[in-house]
Amino acid sequence: MQTILEYFDPIALALVWIGSIVVVGLQEGSAGLVRSFSAWKILLRADPVRDAQIARQALRKVENIIDVKGVQCVDRINLQSRFMSRAIDHLSADKDLRRFSQWANSDMDDRETRHNSVIRFWLAVADIAPAIGMVGTIIGLVRMFSNIGDPSELGRAMALALLTTLYGLVLANIIAAPISQRFLRLSSEELKWQRILTDKLMVVARSDPGFANKRYTDLHRDRRTCA
Repeated sequence: MQTILEYFDPIALALVWIGSIVVVGLQEGSAGLVRSFSAWKILLRADPVRDAQIARQALRKVENIIDVKGVQCVDRINLQSRFMSRAIDHLSADKDLRRFSQWANSDMDDRETRHNSVIRFWLAVADIAPAIGMVGTIIGLVRMFSNIGDPSELGRAMALALLTTLYGLVLANIIAAPISQRFLRLSSEELKWQRILTDKLMVVARSDPGFANKRYTDLHRDRRTCA
């Protein structure tokens, strides 16, 4: 325990970690800062493989309903997949597949932009942390040479110089870089299966002749057949 405590210096830790977050926060803005830390809950619980499986099951339900009752009834289905629920709500509400396709592309592009903002934030932290650590090292060296005649201060100054470098490397390579890579992988996998299932949903919708030929008002008039 004593050995571990020797590597803990709250001043050095605050200088590097808080300093890195503040500098990157100035680059990305307050919205990017809040979004990047709010995304932690996604980092811990996200499972694109599980979400894709749930969405595929939802798509099969949608396909069965369209085969039997038509597209106008799909918004009556209770689905576990949030993405598929939103998609079928728009599919049943939009006038045609072109409008639905525009919504789907816009929605996924917006989410990709938000994802990239979070990824960029943590990549920036990984880049800046070693530099902030070097700033602490220089401060420690300045303190050491300023108190060269006081042996009691030399150890503290040298510890500050070395620990800030250590904390910068830890923040960059063990925390920020892995976080950014995990967010990148999660974003890529999520958007991939959502685009695939959106395309499949459009193919399924085209199989309903009524959806292709009826006007929007006719679709809503036929909701009595969904009961």
